[in-house]
Amino acid sequence: MKKMILTALVAVASLAANAQVWVGGEVGFSSGKTTIDGNKQGTGANFNFLPEIGYTLNDKFDIALGIGFTHFNGNGDAYLDFNSKDSYGIDAIPYVNKNAFILNPYVRYKFVKSGDFTFFVDGGFAYKYVHISGVEDNGNAWELGFKPGISYGISDKVSLVAHVGKLGYDFGKVGDVKTNEFSIGLANNISFGAYVSF
Repeated sequence: MKKMILTALVAVASLAANAQVWVGGEVGFSSGKTTIDGNKQGTGANFNFLPEIGYTLNDKFDIALGIGFTHFNGNGDAYLDFNSKDSYGIDAIPYVNKNAFILNPYVRYKFVKSGDFTFFVDGGFAYKYVHISGVEDNGNAWELGFKPGISYGISDKVSLVAHVGKLGYDFGKVGDVKTNEFSIGLANNISFGAYVSF
């Protein structure tokens, strides 16, 4: 029995020694305003915080989990004039304050490595629990899709990562309002982050 326990401990220690766990994620902020004939109609700001933890299975595959938060704050008639429906299908209101909790598990497939650059695609799903000020019902949103990206190794332990584009399907529901969207493109959905391996 002691030999079995000792063998199991040695196996676990060996796996832990060879495991490559990485942490990192993305932080983003954007703000802007809308003007008509020089008159300000509205302003808006968006903040995203999505830390991640991942595990390298082999040279080709990683598994990871992102858990984060996003906040949007906007005001002004611009949200009535130019955005009568938001991405959750809700009528725009002059003052918009949204908060969302995000859960995003995914698998990363690394298909090309050239020097310090690695090209990959992330496939998985994301769940968002959304609260919109002034709306009685909270929202639920799901996303299923693929996001291509590239990483650059600054050192053996630190990498910079960028995602460019998305191929996916989104579904959202707030009360009785449902939205469905299929998206494909490279010009939008651009994000940047950094990872540290242990």
